[in-house]
Amino acid sequence: MSELKRIAYRGGIVSFDIPANWHEEYEPAGGATFYEDRPDSGTLRLNVLGAESENMPAEQMAATAFRTGVVEATQAGHPLRREEKETTENGELLHIYRWEIAVPVEPRHLRLAIFSYTILARQKSDPAFVAEVNRLDSSIRAASYSREPGETGHYIQ
Repeated sequence: MSELKRIAYRGGIVSFDIPANWHEEYEPAGGATFYEDRPDSGTLRLNVLGAESENMPAEQMAATAFRTGVVEATQAGHPLRREEKETTENGELLHIYRWEIAVPVEPRHLRLAIFSYTILARQKSDPAFVAEVNRLDSSIRAASYSREPGETGHYIQ
């Protein structure tokens, strides 16, 4: 991951860095996939969900978004929950790293950015994949998360 490119997902609601040689695929209704075009490469996915409260302020929604797990913070101070799990798909054992970031959007909205990075379970201890996960972790923690309303992170009139 020496040469990087900046991703401004959906106009900038989430902006982060990935390796410059990774491919990008975007779903029309939301969601994106990033990967290196080679056999057995890892796959990074991003989805962003929104929620609204009738009476809870945005900051409080973000602060209480995660009821379980260890909650840390991004560099900008947004609550972040990181998890790992294993699952089987088509007979193949996979290892999934997951980051969830709670972003307050005033006055009473919450935006949840969900990243997942999937590799073959046997790759989990491979030094190249360990380094890649560490770099992705750093990128996700340092990412910019828009607090502006709207699907793109820009105010819509």
